[in-house]
Amino acid sequence: YPGVWLVMAMLATGYLLWRRRAMAVGRGEWSSRHVACFAVGWLLVWAALDWPIGALGGGYLASMHTVQWLLLSQIAPPFLLLGVPAAGWPADPSRAWGAVLRGLAGPLPGLLIFNSVLLVTHVPALTDALMATQAGSFLVDAAWFISGLALWWPVVAPAPYGRISEPARMGYLFAATILPTAPAAFLTFAEYPVYRLYELAPRVGEIAARSDQQLAGLLMKAIADPIMWLSMGILFFRWSARERAED
Repeated sequence: YPGVWLVMAMLATGYLLWRRRAMAVGRGEWSSRHVACFAVGWLLVWAALDWPIGALGGGYLASMHTVQWLLLSQIAPPFLLLGVPAAGWPADPSRAWGAVLRGLAGPLPGLLIFNSVLLVTHVPALTDALMATQAGSFLVDAAWFISGLALWWPVVAPAPYGRISEPARMGYLFAATILPTAPAAFLTFAEYPVYRLYELAPRVGEIAARSDQQLAGLLMKAIADPIMWLSMGILFFRWSARERAED
């Protein structure tokens, strides 16, 4: 998939140039931990787009399509965002990109963008139309990736961008688990395959279309919710440790 390789090369090059420029002007110490976080996120994005997950999710298995959604919107984005130190972001939150980042660090933009993209991209008629072409498939993947960055930015945004406390961030992540229940239940309990794309595709491993669809719905909740719970646990222990240290 040369197109995937090109996108991944551009993402890696953009990060390295950003890091070099920020270090040249003394904007933060980009430690090996930051680079490792970005590398993990970068590899997860590559896994979601390239063979075999990208090929299977693009036109054969709805369950692999859900795995792509999990990787692009739930798992990879926080690693990518944590790959930039606090001082590496624009210095002035009141100008240009700084103001945009500050605005997106509130709870409403992240939830609105993430849930809107989730619902729209799981409408059967729209999914069948978009996934039938390479451009449409790319649009879906890009929308998932952007919605994931929007979802996780309020959680990891450093000062002076962070606008919600750690207890509020826990509530924010819990709120992010509510709406995905609807498409997950829809896929799990539908009596017939709802996506023509995956119903009519050649069968992979003799997996029936309806069984594949049920697995997609189960993965949407069984994997996404524990990710949120784990993140809420990390936030709780960080907040609790800081409170004890202050006392």
